[in-house]
Amino acid sequence: MDAPIPLSVGPDGSGGGVPAVQFYRAVATDFDGTLTTGGAPEGRVLAALTAARAAGIRLVLVTGRIYAELLSVWPEVSDYVDIVVAENGAVLVTPSQTTLLGGPIDVRLSDLLVERGVAFRRGEVLLAGKTSEESEVIGAIRELELDCQTVANRGELMILPAGVSKASGVRAALEQLGLSYHNAIGIGDAENDLALLEGCELGVAVANAVGSLKRAADVVLDAPAEEGVIRLLEGDLLSGRRVLPSRRHHLTLGVSESGESVDLPTSQFNLLVAGGTGSGKSFLTGLVAEQLIQQGYSVLVSDPEGDHADLSRLHGAMVEGGELHVPQPDELLRFLHNGYASMVLDLSGLDPAQANDYLADLLPRVEAHRRATGLPHWIFLDEAHGAVGRLGRPLAAFDASQKGYCLSTWRPDDLAVEVVASIDAVVALGSIHPDPATVELAASVAGLPAATLAGYLQSDRRRAVLVRRDRPRWAVAFTPGARFTHHIRHEHKYGLRPLEAGRQFHFRRSPSDATGARASNLVDLEEELSRCDRAVIIHHCTRRDFSRWVRDVFHDADLARDLTEVERTVHLHSPEAIVEWARVGLIGAVQSRIIGRPWSRTRP
Repeated sequence: MDAPIPLSVGPDGSGGGVPAVQFYRAVATDFDGTLTTGGAPEGRVLAALTAARAAGIRLVLVTGRIYAELLSVWPEVSDYVDIVVAENGAVLVTPSQTTLLGGPIDVRLSDLLVERGVAFRRGEVLLAGKTSEESEVIGAIRELELDCQTVANRGELMILPAGVSKASGVRAALEQLGLSYHNAIGIGDAENDLALLEGCELGVAVANAVGSLKRAADVVLDAPAEEGVIRLLEGDLLSGRRVLPSRRHHLTLGVSESGESVDLPTSQFNLLVAGGTGSGKSFLTGLVAEQLIQQGYSVLVSDPEGDHADLSRLHGAMVEGGELHVPQPDELLRFLHNGYASMVLDLSGLDPAQANDYLADLLPRVEAHRRATGLPHWIFLDEAHGAVGRLGRPLAAFDASQKGYCLSTWRPDDLAVEVVASIDAVVALGSIHPDPATVELAASVAGLPAATLAGYLQSDRRRAVLVRRDRPRWAVAFTPGARFTHHIRHEHKYGLRPLEAGRQFHFRRSPSDATGARASNLVDLEEELSRCDRAVIIHHCTRRDFSRWVRDVFHDADLARDLTEVERTVHLHSPEAIVEWARVGLIGAVQSRIIGRPWSRTRP
């Protein structure tokens, strides 16, 4: 794996000038070889543990030891950690109760091992022995046809129920604490800690760790055992002064022209998706949200257009709002905290002013919840120019230091200055005529000439370009990847839901001769174009009415340009063949936008 690349680390190790809020809320540490090299942890370690808890960090001790044996060495353990995961993930111990996370190993196995002279110790779930006896133990397990596993820990051997590991144990402990494993750091030294690192967002190996753990870790400390733990607990990672995403978790945006995967980390940065209407912003935004939800992150999507409802097909995701009840902020936060759920908040039943008022009330509460719990990990703001534009009421709640914002807009030049300054990465989506504001913003983030960015985008209608603030003068063009969930293409705009009367298209043969026909969406426009008089085509094409309506009402610059190209071929005295060709061209352009395919046209 490549070395981790922090997205927002300034020259001093801080988050680009704005200290980040604590992303990591818990540390799960191994005991032997990590927290101590023998006996109970010494005073400096205890002081570091105490200070970390005072700063709001929850501590989980994850050990292969039998709990009674741990207490014989460190009887004060409950004074320094919040939860103990003992027996390599099989036993969960809180100050008030002990919970078995697996059934005890069958007594027939222990009887057979005694019969064969194999030394072992029995815990509440596991059997513990030496790795030198592993072949004899495996033989006995097979002979009895038991569903259990052996796990090595340097010279120690543990016999556990199948599926029980430090990963399953630490996740159960974090859930008990009301935390997501995506907000946890795991630290260890031995083979059985591979699962501990897998059960946490960021994996850390102390300097004395075995080679396999160092290779799997996101971070290898430069100090061994307790000295390494002290440096981690007292360092700038837990405080949020340093931003370090895991290299084991990533988003795949698509594939570059050279066939390489185009990836981003899954946490601790702000992403902007920008481009003209119809360029694929909602598809790309949904692709990012989909992958985050699939990887267990908690995501809140503010969806003013109703584009992302199909994300509810994913495990742990739900949709609220639309034509039905839009949840009150407190109700929504209860949903998000229950099982680290993700929510698509469909605000398409509200007009833009109502939606902004709703978000102005909601976002401060969501940000307060994030500061207290770390959830949701991500907030998606579609049509972000309304919510966090220069005059948007919700802008007051926008906290750049929180990170985990994904903004989508076709009007990036309307975003507030502080919002633009907080962006760490931009995906610009283009067409034959890329949006100038999108090009300018992406170029400023990358430190590249706008003409260079425009060149990347102009070659293909569905092309995307990624730039990152931490990689000056760097950009990569890519084809967006496939999605599992369905992208709903603005049905309220283009298909099913009619526009209000004042925004509908009125068909005329001349300025004083209305036909009475109206189009409330693109489907209506397509149908009326197929049956209206030629005089209607001539009247509206010479006035550029079709392209103006699409540009002003739907803000779709690409479709407006396609329609303008057709309109220019029609004059007041155009022959019948030209008018009919124009009719076919207009219908083709509209159909292509509805179904989301590039328009192929042939001039007469």
